Amino acid sequence: MESIAVVRYNEIALKGKNRGTFEKQLVENIRTALPDSRVSRRRGRIIVNLDRKLRDHVQRKLSRVFGIQNYSIAQVTDYDIENISETSIHTAKELLSSGNTTFKVSTKREYKKFPVKSMELSAIIGERILKALPQLQVNVRNPDFVIGIEVRSDGVYVFPGKIHGPGGLPTGISGKGALLLSGGIDSPVAGCLAMKRGITLIAVHFSSPPYTGSRSLDKVRKLAGILASYSDRREIELFNVPFTECQLTIKKCVPDKLSLLIQRRLMMRIASSLAEAEGAELLVTGESVGQVASQTIRNLSVIDQSSSILVIRPLVCFDKLETIECAKKYNTYNTSILPYEDSCTVFSPLEPSTWASKELIERAEERLNTRELTDDALGKVSRELVPESEV
Repeated sequence: MESIAVVRYNEIALKGKNRGTFEKQLVENIRTALPDSRVSRRRGRIIVNLDRKLRDHVQRKLSRVFGIQNYSIAQVTDYDIENISETSIHTAKELLSSGNTTFKVSTKREYKKFPVKSMELSAIIGERILKALPQLQVNVRNPDFVIGIEVRSDGVYVFPGKIHGPGGLPTGISGKGALLLSGGIDSPVAGCLAMKRGITLIAVHFSSPPYTGSRSLDKVRKLAGILASYSDRREIELFNVPFTECQLTIKKCVPDKLSLLIQRRLMMRIASSLAEAEGAELLVTGESVGQVASQTIRNLSVIDQSSSILVIRPLVCFDKLETIECAKKYNTYNTSILPYEDSCTVFSPLEPSTWASKELIERAEERLNTRELTDDALGKVSRELVPESEV
């Protein structure tokens, strides 16, 4: 009997004339995640042919493909009622062994030439399951499990309910962005949420050697590897920008309370220049309004004015607990909390300005040669391709 994963989407179905483009991107992303599986489109579904021995592997991969609303691991049978019943009873037996005692059957009849209507087929199969497994009971309102049946033009799919996917849009459909990736909790989550809206990412990391050591950079590589497991390419290009000289110059030349803002503005100049050179159209950061003293609306506005491209902040309205919840969901949290310094913390002022004007910042920046600092930092950038890693 053939085993398949039946992949469903939600938001893509609302895209009208562009739906086909979104579907093709999702199919391509699934193929990249599962290169040894045959993937095809079949009238509102994406089908992944699989070996049952690899079911756990397939589920892990599909759980990290944005654009998937839910999926089911199904057995395919023909239109014979006896075969549908046998397959359904076998599926129910597997679920019964897990301690479940109540069920219902839910049928969708997409193939209208099949003579038995949906509700009638559900009743027939439900009755036969009860006869074969009398320890079970029907509960249509709140069952322990659902036997799903889809009658389609290529056969009948029987499956044990639906498994939630990550949702969103297929990564790669919305263009390319550059994520400012620190070693903290926020920026990896921001990266995942950007990919969920279809944005392919490169990662830009600012390091401060010798104040940030090799373990700090290894931590960022691990985070990049986790992000890569959600990406359309299953790898992420990581750019490391040595930032120490810039920070020392800023610390020496500008008032301490303005130093963090000026650091962030210089980071934006460097990151946006790098992004444009790599074909990215926006920057992604993990900042949130009011989370720390420096992240006021005024300060974020002043920071944005130094970027030559769009800046988006997926966490802008999140509180810290919401961000932590997302970090755990995307499996970045345990890596993010490893106790290694990052560039944003080693030169942080004691009392950063919370309401700096653009004019005040620009007067302070006149003491610096920002163009020279930017060009010097860009000349020292190193890059590496980080493959996906599962945590």
